[in-house]
Amino acid sequence: MTVRDGKGQVVHRAAVPLLPIDNNVSSTGVIKVLDGYRGKDGEKEQLGFPAFFVPTYAGKGHGQMFSQFPALVFPALNLSAYRGSLGVDSGVPQNVYQLDTRKMTPFKDAKGEVFKQTLLPGETMKLPDGAGSVTFEKEIKEWASFQISQQPGNGLALAGAVAAITGLVGSLFIQRRRVWVRAVRGEDGVTVVEMAGLGRSESAALPEELAGLAATLNAEAPTAPDPEPAEAVPAEGAEK
Repeated sequence: MTVRDGKGQVVHRAAVPLLPIDNNVSSTGVIKVLDGYRGKDGEKEQLGFPAFFVPTYAGKGHGQMFSQFPALVFPALNLSAYRGSLGVDSGVPQNVYQLDTRKMTPFKDAKGEVFKQTLLPGETMKLPDGAGSVTFEKEIKEWASFQISQQPGNGLALAGAVAAITGLVGSLFIQRRRVWVRAVRGEDGVTVVEMAGLGRSESAALPEELAGLAATLNAEAPTAPDPEPAEAVPAEGAEK
């Protein structure tokens, strides 16, 4: 975009980024002229031009301006014009795609409305009262934004997820049992072992498994000692 003052001097010439707002790449943005422009009285002013761009213009007579296709088939740019202070000297960051018009005055057309015009590439919009002009240059560049991110912890998270799934699968196929063993020593010195089992899932093999475990314990357990022989009691009248 090229902006000239009332004397034809170029005060701004730069590419203007426009933000797509729909699938047909209808885009909005703002042309901001910060320095170099002077009004009729020679005072420095700032200019702002809200822009609405469509890559495939439907043409006049179709109501509101819209794009029929996302490719650059019939590009068109609609501009309106404001003058005053853009507010960029306040130190507060601004959105490059928006225009703060609180301290600006719109250029007016013959009907007293905000001056605006639709331009095709190569066309120029002349501001009212010889205040200058804005030219839509023929060069249009398409752009795209990409976001690249790196997360170093993804490998650890994946390993943890695989381990959790493996453990869950194992719990579905491994039958868990609870076994209680109680050993009580009787008065005769013999240890009596009692066993009980509980299955976390219904299974008819639990009694057999418990019997097998009891047989294993019985085979590994030490045998009871033989009782000591009782002393012989002598009969009456016998010699000691």
